[in-house]
Amino acid sequence: MKRLVLAGAGHAHLEVLRDRALARDESVEVTLVSPYPWFTYSGMVPGLIAGHYEIDALTLDLVPLCTAAGVTFVQSAIVRLDAAAREVTCANGTTIAYDILSLDVGVEPAIDGARGVARHAVLARPLERLVKGWTDLLVRAREGQVGAVTVVGGGAGGVELAFAMEYRLRQELGLASAHVRLVSDVPRVAPAFPAGARRRLVRKFERRNIGLHLGAAVTEVGPDYLRLEQGLEFATDAVFWATGGAAPSWLGTSGLAADDAGFVLTDPLLRSVSHPEVFAAGDCQTSREAPRPKAGVFAVRAGPVLAANLRAAPHGGALRPFATSPRFLALISTGSRHAVAAWGGLIFEGGAAWRWKDRIDRRFLARYRDVASGALS
Repeated sequence: MKRLVLAGAGHAHLEVLRDRALARDESVEVTLVSPYPWFTYSGMVPGLIAGHYEIDALTLDLVPLCTAAGVTFVQSAIVRLDAAAREVTCANGTTIAYDILSLDVGVEPAIDGARGVARHAVLARPLERLVKGWTDLLVRAREGQVGAVTVVGGGAGGVELAFAMEYRLRQELGLASAHVRLVSDVPRVAPAFPAGARRRLVRKFERRNIGLHLGAAVTEVGPDYLRLEQGLEFATDAVFWATGGAAPSWLGTSGLAADDAGFVLTDPLLRSVSHPEVFAAGDCQTSREAPRPKAGVFAVRAGPVLAANLRAAPHGGALRPFATSPRFLALISTGSRHAVAAWGGLIFEGGAAWRWKDRIDRRFLARYRDVASGALS
């Protein structure tokens, strides 16, 4: 019997589980390894922070989904991968051998040498840590113990967090709400977005009195301060670290071919270019022929192709290439039920954009909840 190991419960692996629930293959033994027994949907985390969702709205229980798919679930983080021996080692000490491995493990926070981050900041990855850090901060803020909050990271994720935090604190505390600022070493907010969308976001930062401090790298985070490379120092009661992601450190010793940043290098079939029995999707990989932004939309699009290839590979079947348009609808929520959207050169904003995003997000999770509950579709 062939052994397939799914490392990580990312967007693409949800589709693999759904595919196997719809049509089981009893000739393949499948194991999913993930540090948490649930999937937290990143696209809805800002809405949770802003107060629009309860936690159940953006989480998916992995255990019933695995049960429906006939997949063994192992709750642990992976700490080592030996591609030559075809083994993964888990934090709980378990070693799992595989014939085929699929990686959908996301990224780690990129700290870039700043001191004190791990000790004093709330890291945005994993998302479970972010949610707990925000919950703890909200309790302190309600008790009048928070005067300033700092978000580090000028990408879409950091921007959404800053807007969501300012909105929630203002809704709960009114004029007594804490000041929110965003700090980033990039010269513009949301640099991957079109200029028109960035201008709209900057105007919203100004209207909401959210501080913007761009083009300045953080060198140190302390218990109640944050210091920039120019020597400027801010007093802050909390720091949320939402910079770009780095490749998981254990990939660097795995033996898999990687790009310059340490992400697994894949061919058009989503296979490792050095180890064809290893597949990868989502942010942890880079396509050699068609590099794409580290955006969840591409992991979602890769899901059906990855599922088909993992079904075919154990039996020597034909594999499908993953080809997709580089264009995608980009939506940034701005705290209230409002969003700024970009589709190519088209820029628009408003409540309709937020409702569109909300429908997309809810529909994505419902696709897998239906399978887990037995309502296969």
